[in-house]
Amino acid sequence: MPNLTDIFFALLRAGLWERDLSLDAVPPAEDWQALLDTARRQAVLGLLYRGIAHLPEDQMPPADLRLRLLADIDRIERRNKQMELTQQELLGRFRDTGLHPLVQKGSEAGKYYAHPLLRESGDIDLYFPEDEFGRACAKFPGARTAPDGAYVFKFRDVTVELHPRYFDIHLSDADLPEIPSTNADLLMLSAHILKHAIGAGVGCKQLCDLALALARTDGKYDKEQLRAYLKRARLLRWQRVLCSLLVADLGLDPACCLPDFTPGDPTPLRRIVLEGGAFGLFDPAREKAVRAGKTARKMQAAGAFLKRLPFSLRVAPRETVATIGELVKGNLS
Repeated sequence: MPNLTDIFFALLRAGLWERDLSLDAVPPAEDWQALLDTARRQAVLGLLYRGIAHLPEDQMPPADLRLRLLADIDRIERRNKQMELTQQELLGRFRDTGLHPLVQKGSEAGKYYAHPLLRESGDIDLYFPEDEFGRACAKFPGARTAPDGAYVFKFRDVTVELHPRYFDIHLSDADLPEIPSTNADLLMLSAHILKHAIGAGVGCKQLCDLALALARTDGKYDKEQLRAYLKRARLLRWQRVLCSLLVADLGLDPACCLPDFTPGDPTPLRRIVLEGGAFGLFDPAREKAVRAGKTARKMQAAGAFLKRLPFSLRVAPRETVATIGELVKGNLS
């Protein structure tokens, strides 16, 4: 019988691309529960639900698990609807005073999904041009500044992050794509995954965002331009490893990658994804550190960067050094 990781990715692919699926063997009830728990840790429960919907009736999970899953899906959809209302209110407040925020990730990534309401929402991320960032932050005094320079506060019980940079890339604006654009969106999603992969960890949700973005925009942008931006940022090797995982585990058509794409070994990146889940929140070491307090949490975060240095320096040395330097400076200040 295939192992649970193989079954998980088979269901995830079926939900991601809305394709029918027939399993070689039907998992027992306890394995179905483990699959749903994995989907929760990876923040892709909605996609797993869609994958299950593409199974034959005789391969469905037990009825009690399906009922609990339906309750979870209802919760995800209701939260997304509330998040959208909150986001629109927040955008309205900024725009009414002449500011021009751009939504990053989140609902913007949701536009690539067949069922956007099933993409699990997290924070609201807004980018402001350099000349507007200070004015935007001033509207919410008392918020905290994150080590990467983001301004973080709560609005209607939702965490909001205001960003002075659109990209998690340490290059001048002149070396980066025009904002907004498809190249900007794809580069931003890729760099965002890298930022978390070399640190606390990253889950399947962010991988699914990029896989769908690459597929939905294929043929609608200049891939040679994207290659040029990746080359300037010295991220071509990272892009190859990332796309290797998207192709191998998420079923992305290789034709949606750069024209000269040749698969590499995605095993180290897959290990990072599976061991910590969404943003590394389910890494046992992180969970223990969170219970121990702020100092232990910071020490664990630093340890995660050190643990991944062999991988990070191989796939993106420049960004690894720049990111660590920025976070050290941010924490000290």
